[in-house]
Amino acid sequence: MASKMNREFLGKEYHSGPHLVKAEGIRQYALATNEGNPRYLSAKSDADLIPPPLYPVVFLPEVLSQLVDDVEVMGLNILRVVHAEHKMSWRDTLHPDDEIYTTARIIHMEQRGTNEILDLLIHCKRDDEVVVEMVYRLLFRGEKKEGEKKPVGEAHIPSKGRLLLKQESVVTADQGKRYAKASGDHNPIHTSDDVARSVGLPRAILHGLCTMALASQVLVDGLLERDPGRLKSMSVRFSRPVLLDQTLTTEVYEVGEGKEGLVTVHFETRDENDVPVLLLGAAEYES
Repeated sequence: MASKMNREFLGKEYHSGPHLVKAEGIRQYALATNEGNPRYLSAKSDADLIPPPLYPVVFLPEVLSQLVDDVEVMGLNILRVVHAEHKMSWRDTLHPDDEIYTTARIIHMEQRGTNEILDLLIHCKRDDEVVVEMVYRLLFRGEKKEGEKKPVGEAHIPSKGRLLLKQESVVTADQGKRYAKASGDHNPIHTSDDVARSVGLPRAILHGLCTMALASQVLVDGLLERDPGRLKSMSVRFSRPVLLDQTLTTEVYEVGEGKEGLVTVHFETRDENDVPVLLLGAAEYES
């Protein structure tokens, strides 16, 4: 079967900005992800606020909307897109009044079974300095024929070390709407049951990056004494959609000291039916 991905788009860049980091935006994102950390909400002054680790994703909608135009040229259904994997690396802390410019470059395109995969390398820059780097994998779900088997994944699931932490996170019934407003991601599959069902989902699902934000909260609050500046990288695979109005459980496992003296841990998040929704979770932090 011929791929719809046009390889001429490989290497194309999308640009947006400047985006001004605002204290109220930091608070709004923190509240939309159920944060209670005073560093994000109630510092001595607005200038002292710092954002939650996942806050920089608010810079993405503008560059992703540019990508949508190209996706439509390729003939792919944007409503069938799945955010499959995400990695973030933090090189410095953002502060209110920072001006951020964002670039996203297509670095990989692949057909896997009936699905199409596209990887973006994203840089969020303050002046000419990269403060946050992301690798954003999109999977466009193809129409499967009856009896067709799902392609076997190639990723190796690491063995679990000693359990360090186990913590629950509550996903509220209105979480999708609150997160859409705070993040700027208004994909209707997160806010409309009807639209979600039209693309084969049981009902509206939570944004994958909101699920990742909830897992980051477990790491920061449970391991890092609520200091997000110690978290240096985090990556996940979104293995199953998260339905609203339920409780998730994240387990964090010991790995050991990694490169440059950073501590590495693995983690996994499961839904109320004990089904993994985040797999291959890995994080690095300063000890």
